Amino acid sequence: MKNKIILLTKTLIRNGDGLSLKGSSGFAKAAIIATFAILLPMIMIGISALVINLANALKPLGQEGIILNLGISICAAMIFVFGIFYIISTFYFSSDVENLLPLPLKPRQIVGAKFLVVTIYEYLTTAVLYLPLWLSYGIVTGSGFLYYLYGLIVFLLLPITPLAAASLIIMVIMRFTNLSKYKDAVKVIGAMLGVFLGVGINILVQSFGEGMTQEQIADLMQKGENSLAGLASGIFPTTRWGAEAMISFGELSGLFNILIYIGFSILVYMVLLWLGELLYLRGVVGMSETGSSRKKNSSFMLEKEVEQSSVVSSYFLVELKLLFRTPIYFVNCVMINFLWPIFLLLPFVIEQESRSMLQKIIPMVNNPDIVGTILIASFSLAFFLGGTNGTASTSISREGQELYIKKYLPVSYRQQLTAKVLSGFVLGVSGIIVFVACAVFLLKLSLWTAFLIILTAWLPILLTSLTGLLIDLYNPKLNWDNEQKAVKQNVNLLYNMLIGLLFAGVTWILLPFSSNLILTVIILLAVYGLLCVLLVKALFTLGVNQFGQLEV
Repeated sequence: MKNKIILLTKTLIRNGDGLSLKGSSGFAKAAIIATFAILLPMIMIGISALVINLANALKPLGQEGIILNLGISICAAMIFVFGIFYIISTFYFSSDVENLLPLPLKPRQIVGAKFLVVTIYEYLTTAVLYLPLWLSYGIVTGSGFLYYLYGLIVFLLLPITPLAAASLIIMVIMRFTNLSKYKDAVKVIGAMLGVFLGVGINILVQSFGEGMTQEQIADLMQKGENSLAGLASGIFPTTRWGAEAMISFGELSGLFNILIYIGFSILVYMVLLWLGELLYLRGVVGMSETGSSRKKNSSFMLEKEVEQSSVVSSYFLVELKLLFRTPIYFVNCVMINFLWPIFLLLPFVIEQESRSMLQKIIPMVNNPDIVGTILIASFSLAFFLGGTNGTASTSISREGQELYIKKYLPVSYRQQLTAKVLSGFVLGVSGIIVFVACAVFLLKLSLWTAFLIILTAWLPILLTSLTGLLIDLYNPKLNWDNEQKAVKQNVNLLYNMLIGLLFAGVTWILLPFSSNLILTVIILLAVYGLLCVLLVKALFTLGVNQFGQLEV
């Protein structure tokens, strides 16, 4: 059984091109490698600096262990949240399901292999947070060899319990409900559940320690010996055992905790295989991916819309319908525009300190003398929000193997590209309006300032929509068998995000002019309006020509 699980795992990874660079040009491969070679170290260095500063501050109090406990708990929570969607897609809606069912494989072997595939993908995302946490803490505390050994074991086994919990939840739902006719709804609900869980974790983390009095916290602080570490324990018992093993690596309790951690993780995996034998097969029947029908329907939808309205507007409506009805597109291209206001403004609602700070900020943002500065800040924020919106930067990639169909439609390339830009633009502006509405409610922002923000902030959204589409035209990811690979594993989104951050930084050059509100508005509209005009021209010339040359 183990050999078959390992063999099947290797096959699934080899055939799943989500992490490969197959089909990319030499330049694209080099750009992707260079981007990650620069970006990932920067992120990990930032996390390391934070861990080092916190550890140095808490070490004299003997409370540095809380960093490990809290960090590992956050990693486990992230694995569980993202795992829910990964499990749904990999276990039930992957294109390889139909091919695996006729093979002489037991359900537990398929479950075991797919579970390991998801685990490997989780390693790649979790490592960005865990590795700098593990190494930086060890350096600051001067930990010995056993600490690093225990830390490696914790990392390797960390995804098992959260992913097993997510897998069992999904398998039970699929086993006892007939959801084969509602696959899209299942995906959407699963993804939204993950999002809500993420928000809940954010609230939990940000409200850490609020349930205790200052005297209780002070007593624990004075006690030392990492007495605060237990406060950061997550919902999974393995996180505490792993953290305690690393904290007390030189003691017998450390060995005891790591052995419990290993034993419990193995037990959870075995229970998962056993329950998979009972639950998986019945749930997976009739649940294979039917993405091709969605693509075929899109052409029918377009023909129907063309009969009722103009070409551009009808194509635009079809783009929106496909974004809303395809769960992975809905989460990454639609919902992302409305989640950022929640995550950015949430601390002002749930944190006591942030609520106190809010009362000090309100008079400041309503000072007429700094409206220009607020415009520049909101303009920069709009660039960030526009860059993270993957609607335009994945619009060509989302066509996939069916791209050729678009070339036979009675719609010019120019009109098709215009509709794709509009879809990203409309969703992005909608997100800005929601953000401004939240700011008006929380910060008591004047309606005049809110109007000026919306008046100017649409330009960054349009600009990043244009750059995103141009990037995707010249480096599309068309060879995919799962919608997830078209968006979540598409490096074009990262490129556009970096462009958005670059423009956001450049915008602050205008800060010396912020005292003159009219001049600030004129400069923003003139400079970035001109850039948008140039990009539109590039799209209608170079972009149209590139679109005509694209082949799957």
